[in-house]
Amino acid sequence: MLNYANLVLMCDMVTPTMYENIYDLENLYKASHNALKNKKSKHSPAKFWLYEDKELLRMHHELKEKCYEWGVYSSFILNDQGVERRISVAPFRDRVLHHAIMQNIEPLFEKSFIYDSYANRKGKGTLGALKRAKYYANKYKYVLQLDIKKFFPSIDHVILLELLQNKIECKETMQLLEQLIENSNRQDDAFFYFKNDNLFTPYEQRKGIPLGNLTSQFFGNLYLNPFDHFVKEELKVKGYIRYVDDTLYFSNSKEELERLLKKVEMFLEGYRLKVHPLKVKLLLTQRGFVFLGHKVFKTHFRLTSKAIRRGRKKLKKVRYTYAYGKINLEEAKNKIFGSIGFFKMGSNGKVIDELLAQTVLRRCDDVTRQISV
Repeated sequence: MLNYANLVLMCDMVTPTMYENIYDLENLYKASHNALKNKKSKHSPAKFWLYEDKELLRMHHELKEKCYEWGVYSSFILNDQGVERRISVAPFRDRVLHHAIMQNIEPLFEKSFIYDSYANRKGKGTLGALKRAKYYANKYKYVLQLDIKKFFPSIDHVILLELLQNKIECKETMQLLEQLIENSNRQDDAFFYFKNDNLFTPYEQRKGIPLGNLTSQFFGNLYLNPFDHFVKEELKVKGYIRYVDDTLYFSNSKEELERLLKKVEMFLEGYRLKVHPLKVKLLLTQRGFVFLGHKVFKTHFRLTSKAIRRGRKKLKKVRYTYAYGKINLEEAKNKIFGSIGFFKMGSNGKVIDELLAQTVLRRCDDVTRQISV
């Protein structure tokens, strides 16, 4: 017979579900720490941090009782290289939960991603993608560049949930993810027609995820993961790179890349995605090509003039916001070094020296105080 002590021991040995791991207090504290990085001086994160214990305990109980309520997004328009993008910001409390979710589900999928997918992955990133592009430029004569028209607004909720369900067996976790996805606010219009659609299909489909969520970055990678495997395993493209929805295809045959384009378009239509017709480029690698704000050559890569202008504009804004007390010195330095870090990726030494020489922080109410970065 089992005595009470043995029964308690057996209960302790029961493996918690993924959902239980998400609302585990240790996991929530770790998520809070990650969400608060470099944000403690901002109003919402600072308020959350002040009452962190109370807030996390409340989240723990709400998730445990399955009564957590997602908040309302705030949105703004970001002009990125002449392209306007809607950025949606979730309440900070929800952002903590995003981290708590990702800490549990991301490791399940990471091994299924191909090597040459570089966006929002540990050990990858922009610099890795640029180095890989330079490597392939040395091996191949041609490069085909494509990106997807309104990628995040086009992501279909049903397809995304099916991809998640392929690896997540925990019913409660899937319910939480479905609530998160369905709570997405309205994104930019992406009313495209596909095979077998009727007149109303593009308006009835639940689609679009907020550009700005930590989870959205992961969902974007997951949504295009079947496409990555199609390109590598069925089309047998050895030289292939993807960064979010920007893709590069390398070959020594121009005709091969032209044929590949049609197959890519057909596959993406199965995921209700369209190739942007104005951003299809087939180029000679020896002449260089623009990728992630850099001009990539066989021997090096450097920032484009447009990216340099954008960098100058960002640093000018930092000087202005610091001068009028809208940000403190630590925040100003973080923004400056973040911009300079992007410049350091390529052969941009002279540009960096020029920008650093121009970047002097001065408060308007203290003209004698001058802090050179």
